[in-house]
Amino acid sequence: MDIKNIRQEMALLDDVIPLEGHHYAACLQTYEAASSQRKLILEWFTNHVIPQIPRDSASFLSIGCGAGELDVKILAAAKEQASTIAYVGLEPDSKQCERFTASMALPSDQNIRVETLNTNFEKYTEQRRFDRVLMVHSLYYMNDPERAIEKALNLVNESGKLIILIASNDTLNELSSSFWQMENGGSTWFSEDLSKHLDKRGVAFDRHRIKAKLDITSCCAPESEQGIRIADFIAQAPTGELPPGLRTMIFSYLEATSHLDGEMRWLPHNVDAFII
Repeated sequence: MDIKNIRQEMALLDDVIPLEGHHYAACLQTYEAASSQRKLILEWFTNHVIPQIPRDSASFLSIGCGAGELDVKILAAAKEQASTIAYVGLEPDSKQCERFTASMALPSDQNIRVETLNTNFEKYTEQRRFDRVLMVHSLYYMNDPERAIEKALNLVNESGKLIILIASNDTLNELSSSFWQMENGGSTWFSEDLSKHLDKRGVAFDRHRIKAKLDITSCCAPESEQGIRIADFIAQAPTGELPPGLRTMIFSYLEATSHLDGEMRWLPHNVDAFII
């Protein structure tokens, strides 16, 4: 099964319903549970980011923080390094904001201040500067990635860093980019695009590859709810709303491009971490 065949079938569609709301959150949770990436990202933050934050007072801005599953662990690690912490989460989805607030709630810790802002990054107008600005898998959703990067850099203080985690454009993301292009009328950025942009602008950065795997075994089981959610998140569209032929092609593509390890089928789920 070739991605070109899927794109040809997609070209026949009038429209694609985007993945959003409660279904998006459910698919994201299932997708992340099937991947080793979250644990490896936390290990990378613990080894490469947290040791470099100021020891007296540290501030974070997490752009596209979601429900805060990663942020709460980053905060816990930062508590071991800094005496006081200000942590701001920025998220456009109100339900995800509520989950972030609940996840980050700490019992009367006077040395930690957590704030949640329910807004798009494009509409964020505050001028506070931070020690660390985090964009973990959020650059894809920016209408203008170049402008978003410049804006994020302007929110970093003199000794601070912008941390961007973004996937490489490998087999796993060919489906995502195809559907993103149809839904949004343009292509999304991956790590290769970010690297080229920073090189062009003469911006210095360090780049680290975090190698992970996504277990798609359930995607090969007929009518598996877990498999459907994983496929929906990969495609960034509810596959059940697609024509049956196209839906079958998507699941066949995932199986054909996967690696078999015993009874487990997996796809590389790598992410590149940029320190700017």
